[in-house]
Amino acid sequence: MRIKKVAFCDNVLEWRFEPIYFSNLALLVGVSGVGKTQILKGILRLKEIANGASLNGLAWDITFFTINDVEYQWQGEFETKKVPVLIPDEEDEASNFRIVREHLSRNGDTIIERNSTEIKFKGNTTPKLSPFQSAVQILNQEEDIFPVQQGFNKVIYSDNYSSFNGGLAIHHRLMSIFASSKVSLKINISLDSIKASNLPILLKMALIATDYLDVFDNIKRTFRDVFAQVEDVKIEAVKENDSLSFSAYPVQIKEKGVNNWISQNNISSGMLKTLILISEIYLSPEGTVILIDEFENALGINCIDFVTDLLTENRNIQFILTSHHPYIINNISMEYWKIVTRKGGVVTVTDAKDLNLGKSRHQAFTQLINLEEYSEGIKVG
Repeated sequence: MRIKKVAFCDNVLEWRFEPIYFSNLALLVGVSGVGKTQILKGILRLKEIANGASLNGLAWDITFFTINDVEYQWQGEFETKKVPVLIPDEEDEASNFRIVREHLSRNGDTIIERNSTEIKFKGNTTPKLSPFQSAVQILNQEEDIFPVQQGFNKVIYSDNYSSFNGGLAIHHRLMSIFASSKVSLKINISLDSIKASNLPILLKMALIATDYLDVFDNIKRTFRDVFAQVEDVKIEAVKENDSLSFSAYPVQIKEKGVNNWISQNNISSGMLKTLILISEIYLSPEGTVILIDEFENALGINCIDFVTDLLTENRNIQFILTSHHPYIINNISMEYWKIVTRKGGVVTVTDAKDLNLGKSRHQAFTQLINLEEYSEGIKVG
């Protein structure tokens, strides 16, 4: 999918996000606390709703394209309960929230029209269905609705990688994933199937390292461009009875002048995060939306130039990033800057081009950091 416009409202927190328009690359900039991260999390919450989540007080309006350039608009709203349930129970109605309205259109033609009492699908009233789940989830097998859920399932929130705090934690987490997954993995899976799967990215890497060496070589070459001291990268996989099993340390790197391979639990977290992001770019299917929160924390400064080149070159994947780091902002073209401000609970996003900034990137950046919209991004009242 490719998100064209999104707006949403959290009636519990009393935050409202005015409509935000996106191109294939968007850099949300602004001081801490204006709502940059909440925009990404709002998009992620829409993915959850599309997969059946019932969320208190959330209202949304999103327009997006599927990979065939079909335009969908999806709107909806859950009821608001001011006293949230502390321990959710899916079987307890008190812990679920009713949808009070929902609308889905495809190329301008209404597919779903819903209120608090009925759901109409292509003009016909459906039998009574769950009042707590979106029609996108309930009717996801319908031909015109399946691409919606499929599109949202291509949204990746890559801040997940920040949970890998140190090599040992990475090792234990990935080993548990590999151990639970290897029994169902067969060799000679098609490349398109690997890309389209929901497998963890390092597991995808292990598969292509086994059967698609040309793709793996592209990942390694880009990684070596970032880290000049790296000579080689490998992920050892052993074929056993047409299944894959993994060595104790799946990812290993070889540095120049160092005799031994460096095991995964001794690779720096910054290097591993960079390898993961590069692999994500190469191994995501067309129509993926990658959300990256605080780009400067996801990667080391020496990685930014190489990775941003990859971002701008890849037209089949949409990237929505956040940052308030001067180096990051100054190294991504100003045509992609979106300045985030907040007044009370209302979050507004303004395109840099609408602020008449300088023509050169440096001049535009200097003007940006002196703008009231940027330097005083949060206003009271």
